[in-house]
Amino acid sequence: MGGPAAPPNADNLALRFLASEGYLPLSLADHPGMVEAYQNLFAKSNQFFALPADSPQKTTYQAVSGPAASEEGYSKIPSEKSILTTRTSTRCPELLRDDLRKAWNLTGAFMEKTTSAIAQTLALKPDAFAPFVTPCATLTDTKTPTQLRMFRYDRPTGTNPTINAEKHKDLGLLSLVVGHSPGLEVQNVSNNSWIPIEEDACLPPGSRTRSGGLTATLLGGETLAFLSRRRYRAGLHRVVCAPASASNNDPFRFSIVYTLRPAVAPLYTKDFESEITGQFAVEERCEGVSSAKLFEAMLSSHWNINAAKEVREKQREKQRLKREQSSVEQDKGIRCERQS
Repeated sequence: MGGPAAPPNADNLALRFLASEGYLPLSLADHPGMVEAYQNLFAKSNQFFALPADSPQKTTYQAVSGPAASEEGYSKIPSEKSILTTRTSTRCPELLRDDLRKAWNLTGAFMEKTTSAIAQTLALKPDAFAPFVTPCATLTDTKTPTQLRMFRYDRPTGTNPTINAEKHKDLGLLSLVVGHSPGLEVQNVSNNSWIPIEEDACLPPGSRTRSGGLTATLLGGETLAFLSRRRYRAGLHRVVCAPASASNNDPFRFSIVYTLRPAVAPLYTKDFESEITGQFAVEERCEGVSSAKLFEAMLSSHWNINAAKEVREKQREKQRLKREQSSVEQDKGIRCERQS
């Protein structure tokens, strides 16, 4: 699919790139308040992850086990990463609460502005995405599907880099990945090669220096791809950690990811049809169905990249068997059509 049609100004050129590639490198310094907010949140997340395992700040917010471990709370995957996922102000360690709220609210406002701009590039009403974005824009004590995740990745002790998060696409509308050091890689859609998007050569000129050493990457998600009828691509990405010996002997890489998932609201696919997007197929149409149903359908066809290794393997095997069964059923249908 081609990118969205829009007047050739800088913002729309950036959205054209996001549409066609699935990712967009940003400079936090271009967004007032965000550099300070994320620097402070990185400092607090560093303190949190350094706490003893039996610290009340960790045990009180321990995540559930199984596939949902990364959906809320603190979890650790040995030799890979530690994760703290927040969705409300009440289920957030006190150590981080104030700084997390500032970063969340600034990012939420950025997401409102960005999704409105995306809607206009698709010739939709500017508020087309608003029912699914605005309820998530500020951090409150009411849970929404949107999440802010803090990661501490374990660097390898040998001489070779390791893949700490395998290639995947996010399920929501958009994700903002803020990095403290390089590690995020995005796939080049033209040749399937991997681009180390947080390295200086891939960043806007002077971005890292102006942004206090931080990087920012916007990723398109599967929900945005669906609602835009693939005019916007979901960005395939992974995380590769360099060894500690190549990173000033720093044993960890830190990252913060704000994942905008659609708030629960009635979904009308006709609101996302235009001369640019076209019409949804009959089997894709939603007329007042809860957006949660769409998200659940997407979730059921994916495995969780942030679950424990053994859980991921079980999910992948389940998906493989599901695809095989679907293929067999389709093959039977083809044969029946030929015989009739």
